[in-house]
Amino acid sequence: MENFIRKISSIISFAVIFVVSGMFYFSYKGFDIVDGNLVLVQQVAEAAPQHDIATILPADIHVNASDKYALGSANAPWTLYEYSSLGCPHCADLHISTLPALEQEYVNEGLLRVIFVNFPLDKKSAKAALLANCMTYDNYHNFISTLFDRQRSWWLDEDDERLLRYAAESGLSYDEAQICLNDNRMKQDIVADREEALKLLHLTGTPALFITGPDGNEIIYGAKTYEQLKAYLDSRIRTYR
Repeated sequence: MENFIRKISSIISFAVIFVVSGMFYFSYKGFDIVDGNLVLVQQVAEAAPQHDIATILPADIHVNASDKYALGSANAPWTLYEYSSLGCPHCADLHISTLPALEQEYVNEGLLRVIFVNFPLDKKSAKAALLANCMTYDNYHNFISTLFDRQRSWWLDEDDERLLRYAAESGLSYDEAQICLNDNRMKQDIVADREEALKLLHLTGTPALFITGPDGNEIIYGAKTYEQLKAYLDSRIRTYR
């Protein structure tokens, strides 16, 4: 009888561990449980209400990404969070070729505040994110643009020499860079931003633009053209009453 009870307990314990592990695995892989069924998180997002190229999110969502390097007035009615991985080619194209003109127009008019949020998809991009977070405000945005502009060179390197050189060109010494790369608090901050985006925004890839304002919360998944983003922002911001 005692052996029988032990066997039953072992089976139950194994089953609990299996279920919990399975939930963690599928959550990590971009799955969610909806009505008892496993559904891709992206599918959940696509099933949500749409506004033009954006997905409408619950109005009570609030992200905690740092605004230390924000562009634009803190009083701007809308805030755009640019989620990017510094080694992502589509992110580079969006950041260099598409966003600057839009940012200049809406930021300069005091309508929009822009916050870049690192969402690293690989180890090299995570290192680049750490270095970026050690930059002064004056050097931060130039460093991000440099990393995107020269992405193929540093991201494909086996070592970090070129990445450290670009950091030095932006005012971060080699010793300072080494401290940044080993800063556990900053690593935790980056992971926290990433986990928050996975949970609240259903982010499974980059780039993504989360726009929050007086009319609610919406997110644009994937790279879009200048014309698409311009039309979307005009329809949302300029027509709001």
